[in-house]
Amino acid sequence: MPHSTLDSTRQWTLRQPFTLTGVGLHSGEPVNVRVLPAPPNHGLAFSRVDLPGKPRVPALAEYVSDVTLSTTVARGRASVRTIEHMLAALAGMGVSNALIAVDGPEIPAMDGSALAFTRAIVEAGRVALPAERAVISIPEHYELDMGDRSLLCQPREEAVVTYVVDYGHPLAGVQCWEGLINPAAFRRELAPARTFCLRADAERMRAAGMARGGSFDNAVVVMEDGYSSTLRFDDEFVRHKVLDLIGDLALAGADWRGQVVAVKAGHPLHVQLATRLRQYVLALEKQRSVVRTKIAAYAS
Repeated sequence: MPHSTLDSTRQWTLRQPFTLTGVGLHSGEPVNVRVLPAPPNHGLAFSRVDLPGKPRVPALAEYVSDVTLSTTVARGRASVRTIEHMLAALAGMGVSNALIAVDGPEIPAMDGSALAFTRAIVEAGRVALPAERAVISIPEHYELDMGDRSLLCQPREEAVVTYVVDYGHPLAGVQCWEGLINPAAFRRELAPARTFCLRADAERMRAAGMARGGSFDNAVVVMEDGYSSTLRFDDEFVRHKVLDLIGDLALAGADWRGQVVAVKAGHPLHVQLATRLRQYVLALEKQRSVVRTKIAAYAS
């Protein structure tokens, strides 16, 4: 992907703030999150308002500190875990600038999907900002592999995702989803899809002291003979993986255009791709800065 191009569109923020309260999926602790409008070129960032000085962590790939079961960003003493559903809602609904103030180490799980965040964004409304938003276009084939897991990128004028999962379970076997990524499709097709796990995996996580806040209210558990709750889509599990991908790719700090084909990928590969996109964004922005400096010097 050495010849990626950087185009621009408008930056957007919230018209007004919103607040949500819930429980951290992994910490099990109550947590409040308030998402506020932000000025041009602010991007997405977290603020740990429970810590002295309310330290901030930018929602960018270079600050990712862990991708075990969820995505975590950290800077200094501040870290925020399970950020992918919130970032998916903001990116999926076209909000490029916001400050996410949270009073704990984890974003609340809500119902395990991005639906509560998405509805809050719709209710808060969006407003355009007087600044350009970077859009990185992927002009050629690029692939990442990790065993039987892979991510492939290729040119496309729109943002398109093809995702395939296979959990080797009679009730969670091969699922495939493909579609355009835009606010209407995100709100309708992806935001309601909940996180999930096999019952055996849930028991192992609990035994290891993980997923302390997990319950039938914020995750679909796949049992031997059924599901812990009625599915919202026949292919809800793969849709949720697409949701995770959108949230993780928001860490590139730019919108993207192209087709991403994911096979059993997960957070580690998602973040690898976000990191690669981020590197190209920074390189291309540096090129633009050099050109502007030369033009200014010539004009003077």
